[in-house]
Amino acid sequence: MKYQPSIAALALGAMTLVFSTAAVAQDDEPLEEIVVTGIRGSLAAAVDQKRDSDQLVEVIIAEDIGKLPDQNLAEVLENITGIQITRTAGVGTGVQIRGTNSNRVEFNGVSTVNSGSGRSGINFEDVNPAIISAVEVTKSPDAGTIEGSVGGTINLKTIRPLDLPATLGAVRVQYEDSSLSSESMTPRFSGAFGDNWSTDAGEIGFVISGSVTEQESVSFRPRTDRDNRVSPAA
Repeated sequence: MKYQPSIAALALGAMTLVFSTAAVAQDDEPLEEIVVTGIRGSLAAAVDQKRDSDQLVEVIIAEDIGKLPDQNLAEVLENITGIQITRTAGVGTGVQIRGTNSNRVEFNGVSTVNSGSGRSGINFEDVNPAIISAVEVTKSPDAGTIEGSVGGTINLKTIRPLDLPATLGAVRVQYEDSSLSSESMTPRFSGAFGDNWSTDAGEIGFVISGSVTEQESVSFRPRTDRDNRVSPAA
């Protein structure tokens, strides 16, 4: 049996040879270095800070804050061992360290003032997590720690505009659905934007943030009333 090659088969073989040569040439081109850093990088940075500290501290980096599916900063702190949170209408608002709410809360090392009579710190529901770069929880104070805390000290480190490697833009949208609410869903919006640039006078930067929360809560409290009865005179 004899085979006669056709013109179409020869043309297809020539095209395949050309494509293979082009593919080999592309493989020889040098590729740029690609570095991918995810949440593991933030975990390594947190471990390094704990290792270098001479106190018992817990550290959460901004990458961890953004990755955790929590409503606000208080519920993020609940993931740390030894920290409990107090809730108002189902949302975390306060933090307890080792069972006590007599703790210090600082912004970049500066003390905050509580609006109430206690020393439980600020309302964490009012803090936008988008502007927080790291959270340090110190459970064992030393001689250099400012007094006023029984359980520990929480230091909230905000994003520094001049340290931004690129333009900062973050938006978070959440919805809550409850059968006890008259509305089907209540929204939560939060975001932050920041940038820096060089001028003749030096570097200038800014970071702005904002959040909007709409919430409708319903509470039920048991109550027992006694009938007004008058005992008969003897």
